Amino acid sequence: MELKGIKNILFDFGGVLVKLNPQACLDAFAALGAPQVADYLTPYGHTGPFGLLENGNISLEDFRNEIRTIFGITAGDEEIDQAWAAFLEDIPLENTNIVHNLSKKYRVFLLSNTNPVHIRKLKQFEQAGHLLNQCFEKRYLSYEIGLSKPHREFFEHVLKDSCLKAEECLFIDDGPANCRSAEALGIKTLCPENVEELSKYFPEMISNAASESRLIQKSQNKTEPFMAEKTVATIGFFDGVHLGHQQLIASLRQKAAQKNLSSLVLAFWPHPRMVLHSDYCPQLLNDCSEKLALLQACGADNTKLIRFHKELSEKSAYEFMNEVLKKEWNVSCLLIGYDHHFGKNRRENFDDYRRYGDMLNMEVLKAEPVLLPESSQAISSSFIREALLKGEIIKANAALGYDYTIKGKVGSGYRVGRKLGFPTANIIPSDPHKLIPMPGSYIVTAEVENKLYPGMLNIGQRPTLQNGRQRSIEVHLLDFSGDLYEKEIAIYFKKHLRPEKRFPSTAELTNQLILDKEAVLRFFGQGEKKSSQSEL
Repeated sequence: MELKGIKNILFDFGGVLVKLNPQACLDAFAALGAPQVADYLTPYGHTGPFGLLENGNISLEDFRNEIRTIFGITAGDEEIDQAWAAFLEDIPLENTNIVHNLSKKYRVFLLSNTNPVHIRKLKQFEQAGHLLNQCFEKRYLSYEIGLSKPHREFFEHVLKDSCLKAEECLFIDDGPANCRSAEALGIKTLCPENVEELSKYFPEMISNAASESRLIQKSQNKTEPFMAEKTVATIGFFDGVHLGHQQLIASLRQKAAQKNLSSLVLAFWPHPRMVLHSDYCPQLLNDCSEKLALLQACGADNTKLIRFHKELSEKSAYEFMNEVLKKEWNVSCLLIGYDHHFGKNRRENFDDYRRYGDMLNMEVLKAEPVLLPESSQAISSSFIREALLKGEIIKANAALGYDYTIKGKVGSGYRVGRKLGFPTANIIPSDPHKLIPMPGSYIVTAEVENKLYPGMLNIGQRPTLQNGRQRSIEVHLLDFSGDLYEKEIAIYFKKHLRPEKRFPSTAELTNQLILDKEAVLRFFGQGEKKSSQSEL
């Protein structure tokens, strides 16, 4: 789709991002004894208590009471909410990906005539792995702002409130009247006929979750039936694929060789707590592709990703061992990490697993913890996360066995660094759940187009430049010249330089950046040299 000159994308909700199903809603209310609800609902607006709720004229509690009074029913609050929620189906995964990926390049907003019940569907962005505040810069909801489409005042409010120029906006709405009102103000519009059309207009924006699904599917494909041979297996989430995980897989390979069997690594994705708790936002050490590559590098005969889902979480440890490990993957020997638990609610322990193994003719073994060199500290993913959040990069890297890495794309920045003599690339991480180390300055190397450059990176809110509360990740590369905008970049953390600090003036900040650069050069064993970089 042609987006020349467009800087802001304004999305409608119902009918664009999520499919409407009014009949399901009518059926649900009819089951509660209120078939007359059909008289109050229309495709692009509602009347009676439905319209009052949507316009913010009554509270949700008053809405429920009005439903009970008007229709003479005794349904409870939850029953009424569920019937009203049936008006919307689930948000297609492709649409969550489209919005998330567009937000990396444009300012994205949500403009919706909606209500407190229907807007709960937005939780499905989080369930798909996308933080709402990273997908939508701001949400303009009719029941919150007291304005609704297609009234001109609604669009004027949005433009003024977010300082948008009409000619730089694309408004996507399935309501022709809404589009006409926006066009009257100079806003470019798109009026798709159905929810599925969104992927047709933005095919290049369908990536993360779809690519993860392809990775899972690809990792499980084999030309010959996998069930044919018995295996020695290990299971886990393996976040970080750290030295402890690497030693576990080395032990797995050794045990498999002793038994003359194939070694198998089964890794779950996504994080189980994301599936069980829709509001959980993990801080991951690896994204899906990184994890798979690191696990495969450990050299097991087979490495497979298993999609974690609700049905899997309901299985007891015995059911999982019997129905998944034994019947699906032909596991005859199971090696588990010293602190790993599985099964519903993780209630059982190693003694239970071994007992179930005896019943299933499956040997169950437990690996010993791996300790940091010259330390009694056991290596674990939580230990590494804690170290990164404290800025203890050297300690985290020692436990990982490699440099902690953040990958992403270079986006538009504030263009202030070049005025200080230190132009920076503003990094937009490719995975919203990737752990970002403690705010501060770091020594790093950056990989761009298969070349490595030493650099100095800052994470934080840029207090000297009054950046507000918005976090930025900016890197200045030494010995680089060229255009970085829109390029893929990988950052390898080497060492923490200093905590984030507010300087009295930009002059003092510049002096500190000069000292930081000297520290970077010393770290890499280089003498004083000039650095160059494109202006971003």
